[in-house]
Amino acid sequence: MMRFILGLFLVINFSLFSQNTYDLSLRFIKHLEKQAFDSCYMMFDTIISNKISSDMLSQTWSGMTRYMGDYKTFSSITSERHDTLEISYVRCEFEKSKIDLQLVFNSPPNKIIGMFFSPPKNQSIYNYPSYVAQNSYYENKLTVENGKFKLPGILCVPNHVVNPPVVLLLAGSGPNDKDETIGPNKLLKDLACGLASLGIATYRYDKRTLVYKKEASINAEKINIYDEVIDDALCAIKMLKKQPNLKKSKLFVVGHSLGAMCAPLIADKSKHVNGIVLLAGNARPLEDIVLEQYKYIFGLDSIDSLEQKELNELNEQIIKLKQAKNISTIKREDLPLGLSGFYWNSLKQYNQLETAQKIKHPILVLQGEKDYQVTMTDFNLWKENLTLKSNTHFISYDNLNHLFMKTEKKSVPSDYEKPGNVDFKIIKDIQTWILENQETLNK
Repeated sequence: MMRFILGLFLVINFSLFSQNTYDLSLRFIKHLEKQAFDSCYMMFDTIISNKISSDMLSQTWSGMTRYMGDYKTFSSITSERHDTLEISYVRCEFEKSKIDLQLVFNSPPNKIIGMFFSPPKNQSIYNYPSYVAQNSYYENKLTVENGKFKLPGILCVPNHVVNPPVVLLLAGSGPNDKDETIGPNKLLKDLACGLASLGIATYRYDKRTLVYKKEASINAEKINIYDEVIDDALCAIKMLKKQPNLKKSKLFVVGHSLGAMCAPLIADKSKHVNGIVLLAGNARPLEDIVLEQYKYIFGLDSIDSLEQKELNELNEQIIKLKQAKNISTIKREDLPLGLSGFYWNSLKQYNQLETAQKIKHPILVLQGEKDYQVTMTDFNLWKENLTLKSNTHFISYDNLNHLFMKTEKKSVPSDYEKPGNVDFKIIKDIQTWILENQETLNK
């Protein structure tokens, strides 16, 4: 659920897949529809059955229905192969929105080794925004290597520019691809191609939690923000600085949501970073953001007794998290979002505001005023805490949502199902800020 609230492969024809994958997925969703959670649980491999109980599955499904309205039906089951894994996508339709239930199987399929909820996969053709000039830059495939992990990426380089400034783009939470695909929208691709069209090189890559889903599922108890974001970003920075045409380039980190929250720490740990841009970066602890999001979504209509019960339970989990002296001893089901104590502990040990105050790098903070996931409360906290840093700049946009796309009405989850592009004002403001700081750094 976290991936849907906070975020949010190679496509192969379904006929190439074992019929057993479809049968298993169909059986699982039928059990889920009947709320036969024990039957669902019996379909799990020990990889996850040792970590997820039938009660946890019940709580997750109950939370989905209260967050997204009554469950209606499933409309499709599609599959694709990823290395040795087969992944099924069951399109679940709720009253307020749609979501994909991802079921991960070993090949040949037998038991479920991973289960995730994520924004719906969308097979529509990507429409480049009008501000992208595709003939003004070229693209190279470039892989981030961090030990055994190899993460595919794309480097966009403007034509006929020597040592252009280069931007490392970082996605939000969850197993995001290099484009940060959410429904039909691709926030990072818009940014990458838009900036490259304006003379700024960009690099983006698939997150480790996407490329290595099986390992992420097996090691869920031990994953923290270093595994999810920071370590791979540092490797990407070193790789970029080794590129012959970028060795003398100034390097900037542009992060979205969780990527933005982690950007100050990445800058602090790398000698190659020359500045950071925070796109909808949360200044508050994650658990506070989650509670606020739940209240907002439930409050779009009247909060019923079941929703109030869930809010009370979430609040109790948050209190337990904040008061715990040793988070690692608390069971996952007793913590917000079912995330492990190991992950929460890594968040608790990192204070993004203090880190941003400490670093000397120039900082640009951008915020959509219609964003309900990371709000103007966070934007104002960045301003209050960084006001003494003369090289920090803040801009908010009155009609942009969490994806920095236009919305005239109150932002709701279903907005992410509508195709759109990052507003050009974001691209232009980032370009202007980078060029100004590059000129200052070159003096």
